Amino acid sequence: MYATTGYLYQQKQQVLLIDTSGAYFDRRWQPVYTKNLKIHRGVDNVILFQFVNQDEKPVNITGSTITFRLISSNGDSLLLAKDLVTLNATSGRAKVTLLSTELDTVDSQPVSWSLERNAVTSALYEPVFTDAYSGGRGRADVIDSVYPGFVPSEVMTVPTNPNEKKLDDPNREHTSAVYVQGRTLVTFQMTFDNFSGNVKSQGSNTQLGPWYDIGSQRRYTNRLVRDHWNIEGYHNYLRFEVNQYGVDAKVGNVAISGGQITNITINNQGSEWISTSSPNIDIKGRGTGATANATASGGKVTGATVVTGGQGYVTNPTATIDNGFITSITFR
Repeated sequence: MYATTGYLYQQKQQVLLIDTSGAYFDRRWQPVYTKNLKIHRGVDNVILFQFVNQDEKPVNITGSTITFRLISSNGDSLLLAKDLVTLNATSGRAKVTLLSTELDTVDSQPVSWSLERNAVTSALYEPVFTDAYSGGRGRADVIDSVYPGFVPSEVMTVPTNPNEKKLDDPNREHTSAVYVQGRTLVTFQMTFDNFSGNVKSQGSNTQLGPWYDIGSQRRYTNRLVRDHWNIEGYHNYLRFEVNQYGVDAKVGNVAISGGQITNITINNQGSEWISTSSPNIDIKGRGTGATANATASGGKVTGATVVTGGQGYVTNPTATIDNGFITSITFR
């Protein structure tokens, strides 16, 4: 049997709060009070403080508001500020709780920390010293020890110009094949630009195949937001099969007025376009900024709508109809 010993410790900082009551102190106390704090991102951090005076006696902090601040190491940025909660005022004990959500905006880095007391009875804002040599700042390390280590994403090549094809056409477009041997879980992120079509994940023992389907395909219609795929199991190579069907839809006339595109007609409605989708109309020519979408019904492209007229168009541009694109795929 193996036994593992774990230690749960509390960070407690002893700090010097100058006693300004007028009492005479004949003791010179010189040890350094502070050590580097460790602040862990991803969890809540509770830090205890013990306030003592020049004679190493507890300072009564009744009626005091003490603020904890995290400051960038070069001192030009306040990262976080929070008031301490008093635990025992007469004994000079207080704590601050740094919540995980508050640390989400603080990067892992070396930082400084400081304490400031606002004493209600004297209306003074006083520094709290982190050591006996009038040091007003302590050191802290904001670390990612609780978070998993960063794994950079890799890029998968995707088809850039999918061809028109019918639903029963066996010739599909495929992404590049990526080598993932030894991994039991691979996560993919896809970014879309008005994509309509079916996508299926596939695996293989070799880069050249044969390929087998993994799970069921996903169908997208005018997809604009990202999507994620989690593929489990042992596969040497992974890729995606991309199936966008629709043929023979053609744009007719592209009308221009005042340098803007004002109207687009459909010359050929084509067939097998995904009904209820809005295919892209890709406009090219002398001018910029024009955008348009087509409408599909019953498998045919039935019309076109100019979304943005653009500017600077001086001759009739060309326009083609497509089902959008997968603009990028990253994985890790």
